[in-house]
Amino acid sequence: MTVQFSGKRAYEHLRVLTEEIGPRHGGSRGEARAARYIRDYFKQLGLGAKLEHYPIYAFEDAKATLKTPRGSSIPCAPLPMTSATPARGVTKPCVFVEGADAVCLDEKVRDKIVVMFGSFNGELQEKFHSYEPAGLVSIQTAPHRLHFRYAYGSDAKRKIGSVPTVVLTLEDGLALLGNLPKTLTMKIATTDEKLTKGCNVVADLKGAASEDDVIVMCAHHDSVWGGPGAVDNGGGVAALMEFARVYAEQGVSRNMRFITFGGEETGVWGAKAYVKKLKDEDDRLKKDKNFERDGLKSPMDRIRFLINLDMMGPLHGKSNAVTLGHSDIAASARLLANELRYPLAVEENKVYSSDNMMFNYAGIPSISFNRGGFEDFGGHTVNDTIEHCSAKGLEHIGRMIERWIDRYIMSLHVFPFPKKFPEVADKAVKDWFKTDNPLDYEVFSPAKRYKPKGKRKRAPGKRGTL
Repeated sequence: MTVQFSGKRAYEHLRVLTEEIGPRHGGSRGEARAARYIRDYFKQLGLGAKLEHYPIYAFEDAKATLKTPRGSSIPCAPLPMTSATPARGVTKPCVFVEGADAVCLDEKVRDKIVVMFGSFNGELQEKFHSYEPAGLVSIQTAPHRLHFRYAYGSDAKRKIGSVPTVVLTLEDGLALLGNLPKTLTMKIATTDEKLTKGCNVVADLKGAASEDDVIVMCAHHDSVWGGPGAVDNGGGVAALMEFARVYAEQGVSRNMRFITFGGEETGVWGAKAYVKKLKDEDDRLKKDKNFERDGLKSPMDRIRFLINLDMMGPLHGKSNAVTLGHSDIAASARLLANELRYPLAVEENKVYSSDNMMFNYAGIPSISFNRGGFEDFGGHTVNDTIEHCSAKGLEHIGRMIERWIDRYIMSLHVFPFPKKFPEVADKAVKDWFKTDNPLDYEVFSPAKRYKPKGKRKRAPGKRGTL
């Protein structure tokens, strides 16, 4: 079959997502605008498209400053959804901690602004919080990288609390440590933090075959906060939208479902909500003993396979395929790449940290395609711009994926990949989650924001600035 994927058409979607819409972090107005744009395009193609909402903690803006006793400003980025400081900021003694190790934690960090490389995670994070530090200055460890843009996990914040945190580049961090002052002044404000609605976009394309199995193709339309998210993952969404056009026009033998998820960058919240809904319905239906006896399938049962697109667009870089499931999935990608003499790195039964993981946890096998650029493409920073992408870059991997789908998904009468997970894949998935059941979660009410006593009243309509 002749390839139909157009890099130029995909690039136009990428331009709208990154330049007209811009930052699309989970639950923000930008993400909602992107979801509507994708839904409307699917409808233009004649697909049954809809928005599916789910609860997510969100914010619209975040600001921070870090100053020395003499008033010199140190360039920094706030870590949104950590605890904000009072409007006037906090001025505290600062202390340098050598590393994220338990031996570095004792009373010396109490009520101090702690300066360190990286940050504490897991049980060490809880121990760190127990000493009630006044703030954290986290220095990135990679040279020549702009401030990483990410948000503090809302679930962690509500379980163990948080510490006001800013991020420094390695270069600025080393300069600070070269002449570490006795005190630092930190100000952090995250505006409009709230429990709100995130958006997934779901569109179905009926296949010619009478089978009710569904092949899902997905990508996440959100970006890191404040970043345009071109490669990660405007490129993946743009490619998915182009695949929807190709298959809507030429028709498909198997049922296809195109989904763009929100909230991936803050904890795969969109995919988690989608799979949780399917799993809850599956559990409810199968409580009826007659359901399986009569040979019926739940919506979860019908999802046979997942194709995930995350990070695409660079012309020069490296194409990858990461599989979780039967070994034939990886073998198929290697075989086709060898035939086409296409340089594709294939990793079998390896974790790819993206929306596919929620489906994998539910026992659905997957293949994740990505094309990353050089290390300076600006991933998770404000530098992840469309300048790192091109129509040719999208077409480079897009046409390879189209050939793989045509051969292994659409052309064969019998679906080639067993749904059952091998033990090695199951272990990889469970090790990644590190919890008994990631779908067993609750939505908490947002904590009240701290308001310092004696704060002056402002005129109506006025906002304080940092």
